[in-house]
Amino acid sequence: MIFKVVVCKLHFMKFSFLVLFTFLYQVSFAQNTIKADAEVMGKALVTKDYNAYISYTYPKLMKDMGGRDKMTETIKKQMDDLEKQGIKILSITYGEPSVIIKEKQELQATLPQEMQFQTADGKVKARTTIIAISQDDGKHWYFVDPGERDLETVRISLPNLSRKLVLPPSEPVKMEK
Repeated sequence: MIFKVVVCKLHFMKFSFLVLFTFLYQVSFAQNTIKADAEVMGKALVTKDYNAYISYTYPKLMKDMGGRDKMTETIKKQMDDLEKQGIKILSITYGEPSVIIKEKQELQATLPQEMQFQTADGKVKARTTIIAISQDDGKHWYFVDPGERDLETVRISLPNLSRKLVLPPSEPVKMEK
């Protein structure tokens, strides 16, 4: 009888370890995928591949902007306007994602973003935080740039955002010396 109890406990421990290992692997995979997808998105914006860039836009936001074609047109116009003002995006880099939160059928996290611009007055760095959302358990991530809005304001258009997400305030833009 004692032998059966020990064997059952060992099987339970193996099962528990397997479940824990699987969960940790999925979280690690999802966090790596967030950053990798963000880097592809950032590179697409810097290289003016707007079709690739908007493929990382959260679908509801794309729909709200009038669809893929309208959004591509809007992004291109905004970028052209920046260049006419003498502003060019030099690079976009990303920090480490926050803890991933499961909210209904989505995974959500935040991700620090640093953009470097060339202006007529010199180089400028802007540090912000974007929101990452996956609808397929972390295989592909969409991103939402809240701009200067806080989470409560973003939730007006995206009520599905978790109350557990933390969005730090944007840092002031800094001129590089």
